[in-house]
Amino acid sequence: MNILAIRAAGIAGVLGAICWAIGDVLLVGGTASPDQFPLLLRDYADRIPFKALAWMLPFDEPRLAAGAMIANLSIPLYLAGSWHLYQGLKPAGGILPFAAFGLLFCANAWSPLGHASFYYPAMVYKAIPALPAGAHPTLLTLGAQFSQMQAAAWFLAVIPLALGMALLCATILARPTHYPRWSAIILNPITPLLFSAIGAALPPPVGQWFFAAVLNVGFFIVYTLSTILLWNAGRTVVR
Repeated sequence: MNILAIRAAGIAGVLGAICWAIGDVLLVGGTASPDQFPLLLRDYADRIPFKALAWMLPFDEPRLAAGAMIANLSIPLYLAGSWHLYQGLKPAGGILPFAAFGLLFCANAWSPLGHASFYYPAMVYKAIPALPAGAHPTLLTLGAQFSQMQAAAWFLAVIPLALGMALLCATILARPTHYPRWSAIILNPITPLLFSAIGAALPPPVGQWFFAAVLNVGFFIVYTLSTILLWNAGRTVVR
């Protein structure tokens, strides 16, 4: 396999993580209190299942749209990154590398809907204070329906993503691959999240940005490490 292609796909994964982290910050990287938006966060709080709303209310429509679209447009980078991770596992042979690749590829292919769908319930709820009270029940119902769709789409992507990364690490530990066995400690789904979650403790607004982008900051760590480890892939197999 062309080493340059493996390197390029790893770099694509890194760039994809950066784009998606920016999308997260633009879309859900804010914070709002009930005192700022009493109608939505206090009066109607029990009728709004969309818990991300407080992170999105401070932002205007162009920012929310940009946050949704940057991730949607950059998903080919993550798809290339999935192939990069698969190349690291290929020496293991059998079904495990392909199964991990299938889970990661499908999860990334499904993820733009899960990400961009945050935009729609947020825009419905943001419209409520500007409209007559008689229109509020209809919009609350529509927002709840959009919120259910958003949650389903998000979990549809995140669950196979976690399973794919867990299978990747299990393969590294069980079979010879291009990855050293110690790398499973960092490439597993938990460690990168712990590293990136530390940033959430930083003062605002940086802490809020890390909180919003925690998943993709984690994948920035994953793809950066993998790209370094596979820079000379094909020349070494770790047993």
